[in-house]
Amino acid sequence: MLNRVVVTIDGKDYTVVAEENEEYIKKAAALVSGNIAEVKKQSRLGTLDCTVLAAMNIADLYYKALDASDGLRGQIRSYAEENAALRAEIAKLKKAAAAK
Repeated sequence: MLNRVVVTIDGKDYTVVAEENEEYIKKAAALVSGNIAEVKKQSRLGTLDCTVLAAMNIADLYYKALDASDGLRGQIRSYAEENAALRAEIAKLKKAAAAK
């Protein structure tokens, strides 16, 4: 089911149609609007340029989050492999102890 939500980004209303719930859509719009406002506050650029820079900032956050999640997945995989090796060692030691 698609949701229709009206959001305000940089003072302009937009109707967003998406599967996500209203709260999520409004949170995403607030992120975009906040980034545009931050760029505008720090520069004298026009609205379009500020919007492009805000999009670049959000893309930067996105790619850094992807890199971080990839790193965490690698760390979890490493821990799982270590766990499997330790379990095998425990099983081997239990078998050796039972044989005595």
